[in-house]
Amino acid sequence: MINKLNQDGLLQIEVNPFTRLVWNSTEAREKYEVMLNRALPLHDKAEYEMVRRGLRKCGTIHFSPHTFHSLIERFHKDNMVWLPIQWTRNYGGFSHRHIPTVVGDSNSSAYGVMARNLEDAEAFRRASSYMARGQTDHKKLGDLLLFPDCCSTFFVEKWGDGYYDPVWHSAEETKNSKMVADRVIEVEGHIHTNQMLRYMGLRTTTHFPCSLDCEESIRIGEIWLDVMNSIDQTGTNYLIELLSMPIVWSCLHGVATVETPIFTIVTNSLPTKERWTVLFNVPGGDKPINTMILLGADVDLPAIAQNTRKHLAAMRSTQHGD
Repeated sequence: MINKLNQDGLLQIEVNPFTRLVWNSTEAREKYEVMLNRALPLHDKAEYEMVRRGLRKCGTIHFSPHTFHSLIERFHKDNMVWLPIQWTRNYGGFSHRHIPTVVGDSNSSAYGVMARNLEDAEAFRRASSYMARGQTDHKKLGDLLLFPDCCSTFFVEKWGDGYYDPVWHSAEETKNSKMVADRVIEVEGHIHTNQMLRYMGLRTTTHFPCSLDCEESIRIGEIWLDVMNSIDQTGTNYLIELLSMPIVWSCLHGVATVETPIFTIVTNSLPTKERWTVLFNVPGGDKPINTMILLGADVDLPAIAQNTRKHLAAMRSTQHGD
């Protein structure tokens, strides 16, 4: 079976950031839209609280012209600091990296670090190669952001090789993963390692796990979950339910499709030449292959191609008066 995604399997293109959510049915939207909207803000709120409460030394946040006045006041009241790192172009959807721009660009925001003290904020900024001074120290950034060492190492390795959305690689490193077809892997993971819905903002942690059974990621995820519960217990329950759904993540030509029983996400990802697919479920949860009609699974492509050829042949015959 073909199971290794390598450099030869990538196209030399990059799709601009975008994210679209499509409800699978009217009934699903009526039932889950309120849950989704309540769960969506939790991650960003928890990231701020994780720093404010001293559970992690640093976090990142964007300051834009229309939010600057309220955010800077909040930082002062909470005795926190924020330092700018770079200006980045605004984008729609999800971006895997910052889009450089110039200071003063009206369609931009200032990406920066938040911390409880200036020392930690400066350390983060130095490690981020602020003002292009030296190389980025991902290990130091990971320490300040409460990332497990194993996951920081994994990220540096995959990012350096050009895999800026390493969903397949994380699934591949999971102990219970099983290849079920060429470029299709079935895996059981945890809600705290599920980053396949992060394109919409649904996740419990900020780091990419080295595997979907990473024990350190799960331990850190529980810290995040406690903070989320203290912010909004009902919203947290909704988030857990959404992250526990069976998921089919697939990627082709720079576009990822994330299928769940209630909605489908389409977004930018790795520019793979072939389709690579991850079938995900939580322990004890439904497997997607048993409970979902996968996108395109009910379409007979060979029959469509055959019918199309017949239709084109008939059209040509009519045009020539045969």
